[in-house]
Amino acid sequence: MLLPSCRSATGSDPRTDPPLVRTAIVQSTASAQTRSFTGTVAARVQSDLGFRVSGKVLERLVSSGQRVRRGQPLMRLDDADLRLALHAQEEAVVAAAARARQATDDEARDRNLAAEGVEPPAAYDRMRASAEAARAQLRAVEAQAKVARNATRYALLVADAAGVIVETLAEPGQVVAAGQPVVRLAHDGPREAVVQLPETLRPSLGSSAQAALYGRAGVVVATRLRELSSAADPLTRTFQAKYVLEGPLADAPLGSSRRRVATT
Repeated sequence: MLLPSCRSATGSDPRTDPPLVRTAIVQSTASAQTRSFTGTVAARVQSDLGFRVSGKVLERLVSSGQRVRRGQPLMRLDDADLRLALHAQEEAVVAAAARARQATDDEARDRNLAAEGVEPPAAYDRMRASAEAARAQLRAVEAQAKVARNATRYALLVADAAGVIVETLAEPGQVVAAGQPVVRLAHDGPREAVVQLPETLRPSLGSSAQAALYGRAGVVVATRLRELSSAADPLTRTFQAKYVLEGPLADAPLGSSRRRVATT
């Protein structure tokens, strides 16, 4: 039984809609029927990217459906407060370095006095402990300055891999939290047909199927089941299945116009 796909009645953007997939499961018995299902073409790896610091979005540099390269800037935060925090930490390093130098000089002087018997050893021990504490404090503020310096770089979000922007989840002026997803990126690489199968159909992993893109119905390729969800969707009571697209469909487009893919 074939379940043909149909276009949405709403005005969706064809550049960002994932290609549609039609899947048909073929049973090996003579009495079994071929069943077709509609799904979507998706990247095997998809990342929800977010900033590592909180802040106000200053600039969005990409749009949905746009292809990006690894390391390409995607969004930028207002880093004014981050730069002020870095300046404060750098000044703290200067002050701590001055205290550490003074404590080191005092330690050297007291060491000589203690060696000459002019100063009791206990006084030198106290000065040595004070110098060690000053040097430790310097290392601590240097580490804090490094964290602040890193934070200024985190104000620029870059792509962690080459791929296609599936969706942007934040706009300029919006305040976002650290780790909040702001860009959804589909990585280049293997493509898969993602379909929802009914409870009555549970194919085994590695089982074969056939697929064809909408608009290229004459191009039918063999696929295999890579993943089958063990839990049903609570609303539809269907199980998500992922079929690996190979051959002519290995580069099935993402974020382009609608396609229909059939797998068997």
